[in-house]
Amino acid sequence: MFDRLTAFLTPLWVLSIAGAIVIVGLALGFMTWLTFVVAGIVGLVGIPLAMWNAKKIRRDDPNWRKDRPAGGKVL
Repeated sequence: MFDRLTAFLTPLWVLSIAGAIVIVGLALGFMTWLTFVVAGIVGLVGIPLAMWNAKKIRRDDPNWRKDRPAGGKVL
């Protein structure tokens, strides 16, 4: 289950990666629906990256309470 930080970071990562792929694809002249499908599939790489990023933020933040559970319910 995603915690709040991961739930916040996941759309940022996924949409940033997918958006970059769409921009590159359209700039190279690939004006088909396949450009958007490929961007969506490649954008899914952002899910594990967001989870890694959330763990890194918690690990490196000196003010993060260590006694707090890592998981939790999303809002």
